[in-house]
Amino acid sequence: MTSDLSPMQSPPLQSMTGFAAVDGSLGETTWNWSLKSVNGKSLDVRWRMPGRMDGIEATLKRLLQGQVTRGSVSASLQLDLPGARHEVQVNHAALDRLAQVARRRDGREPDTAALLSLPGILETRSTSLSEDEQTALNEAVIDSFALAAKALRLARLTEGAQLYHVLSGLVDQIEHHTGEAGPLADAVTVAMAERLSSLAADLALKASTAIPEDRLAQEAAILATKADVREELDRLRVHIQSARELLTSGEPAGRKLDFLAQEFMREANTLCSKAGSMALTNIGLALKSVVDQFKEQVANVE
Repeated sequence: MTSDLSPMQSPPLQSMTGFAAVDGSLGETTWNWSLKSVNGKSLDVRWRMPGRMDGIEATLKRLLQGQVTRGSVSASLQLDLPGARHEVQVNHAALDRLAQVARRRDGREPDTAALLSLPGILETRSTSLSEDEQTALNEAVIDSFALAAKALRLARLTEGAQLYHVLSGLVDQIEHHTGEAGPLADAVTVAMAERLSSLAADLALKASTAIPEDRLAQEAAILATKADVREELDRLRVHIQSARELLTSGEPAGRKLDFLAQEFMREANTLCSKAGSMALTNIGLALKSVVDQFKEQVANVE
């Protein structure tokens, strides 16, 4: 049965999709942080900030890592400095390096205008803030980002609560199909032994000779072993229990759940290949369909 959450309990799963936005101000200066996350194999952050804020990027990333562990995150800072005087500066070191690369590649002088259009060559900086003012702004922007990172985590947890119920329901379906397969697997083994005995009797009648009982038993054992899916069903039950434990662990479980999805699919495939009846084959196909849905949803889990 599905494990239900109490009304006051935090969602045990965190999704990798979410959005958060936080506004901030310091004097006449205002800003807005927007954070958006989607699925990712690890924590990958893409920053969009004014050049004057580049020095706080490492601090911001540490704050984000304290809230999320996986996902592709886009972090955008819109900063408004009223009355600021802006200057365009050329990053001469980067421009010289690009020019050297272009000369070696093309054997001629590069197009300077084209080089200046590349990201990071021209930088717009405001000269209206003193060093102390810039430090105070950095601290305030960092505090706002911390709030945005917490809001992003809350959004991902809200999405994770929905994922929890979807995945728990799919695990219930896997358990249901596994339970259906048990009696059918036993019946297939018995039916196979009966068919073998019937065939042996027919053959003995036509050949006017009896088939030794030990030989018949040996063949029956071989066929029963090939068609026996009880080990696969036992492993499915173990995987079901593991899935439920991971869903309620409160820890990042996306990678482990993805591995379990592969194990579920392996057992379902084996069940289909060894099925000795149409009914058992149909259960195996139903299992594969549910496991596909499980794997698709697990891709969203942190």
